Amino acid sequence: MPLSEPITPGVVDWTGENPGILLKDDDGGFAAMALFFRVAWSPAGQGQVLLLYGTPQAVKGPDEAPNVLMSDNPDLADFLMTNFIGKLAAFANAPAFGQLPHILAQSVRSSGDPHGHRYTERIAGEGLAVELVWEDLEAPRALELTPDQVGTGEHTMSTLLIPARSAQILVNGRSLPGVVGTRVQAGMETTTAFLYFSETWIIPPGE
Repeated sequence: MPLSEPITPGVVDWTGENPGILLKDDDGGFAAMALFFRVAWSPAGQGQVLLLYGTPQAVKGPDEAPNVLMSDNPDLADFLMTNFIGKLAAFANAPAFGQLPHILAQSVRSSGDPHGHRYTERIAGEGLAVELVWEDLEAPRALELTPDQVGTGEHTMSTLLIPARSAQILVNGRSLPGVVGTRVQAGMETTTAFLYFSETWIIPPGE
């Protein structure tokens, strides 16, 4: 079937991968939060960025559960903090937002198979190694979302979503507390641990 509109209108903000893990505590609050970006194109260039809230309710977490920003492109990290992460309420409203120490990433690698049981991202630098682990992966779902269906409220977005039923955030080999919960996106129930591939964020005309 031919596309009704073969060219999506608007300005491309960024495109790449954006997996994340949001672990819940016994009361339903966030125990630990992580967003990872592998950006193929943006106005600030390419690169890889990790935002970690090891202690989401504090300005500064302990060494074993820090609140930190890690990247191999500081300009890209600044761009995402201002133009994307800062528009996601769960992250922007955290006490540490705007006061995160920025660590230069010296090593970033993925492993596992998103078509299989387990997938990981590992980012390390300046004595800190963070590993994100997604397990019990579900079948992929192709999404095309409008501004009222995304967290920023300002973009259209297309992506491939692979939910995970279990996940871990490890800091220097130590697993942070919390479990995977459920969430609703565009009326669809999914989980708080997710792989997003081929993700493109577009600012619609007039925004």
